[in-house]
Amino acid sequence: MLIIVLMVIKMIRRILLTTVLAGLLLPVCAQDLFLGSFLMSFKSQQTDINDVPLLWYVEQNSKGMRMMMEFQDEMLQRGVSKRVIYDPADSSWTMLLSMNNIKQGTRVKRAKLFRNEKNNHSLIIKQTADHKIIEGYDCRKIIAQSNNYVAEIWLTKELNFDLCHIYKLLSHCGMVSEFMRKGEWFFWQGAKGMILEVTSRRTGSDEYYTLNISMIKQYKVDDKIFSTNGFKISEIPEGQNCGVAVEEK
Repeated sequence: MLIIVLMVIKMIRRILLTTVLAGLLLPVCAQDLFLGSFLMSFKSQQTDINDVPLLWYVEQNSKGMRMMMEFQDEMLQRGVSKRVIYDPADSSWTMLLSMNNIKQGTRVKRAKLFRNEKNNHSLIIKQTADHKIIEGYDCRKIIAQSNNYVAEIWLTKELNFDLCHIYKLLSHCGMVSEFMRKGEWFFWQGAKGMILEVTSRRTGSDEYYTLNISMIKQYKVDDKIFSTNGFKISEIPEGQNCGVAVEEK
């Protein structure tokens, strides 16, 4: 009988130890998805390009994880708001323009965008031991190299947001691709954490740009941020030019 009791006690101790260790390891291995806002800005050697900062809002995952970005340009200071909302539920992009009493928008769906596209971008990812603090977060330097570009990436594991995926979507969306920089670093799959800085250089040239993430705030974003009430939305079938409206609601 005593032997059985001792075996049970030993088993309970193992369970408790496993539970404690799991509790200690869980925050490191399973970071919650990012929700809140941040500013995405660009800098390059080209003086003829208008580098417009983008203010991002990310909804909590339980509500669909919609994302919205607002262009922080001179027009915003004059009362003209330009926003783009991405809804993962139907892979739709909605570009909204509001000025005084004018509220117009264009919506296009891009659900088949990557199902029909072969990934021909071969990246070599090199981990380094270099670290630096960005916006209060510990970041590690990673090199992403392809045939045409070399990118220096600073990644933190203290946040969880797939910047590669959303940047890839933006670079292919006709409504906003002209504002996005080129490169191939965003074809990196499996980046765990959140990229806070990227410097992308074209091989064999002086062409480069740096993307910075700043003003990071974690909070529950108000649903009103994603509201399209009062806007006249033009629906564009997938695959057609974003400038052509075929149906209005």
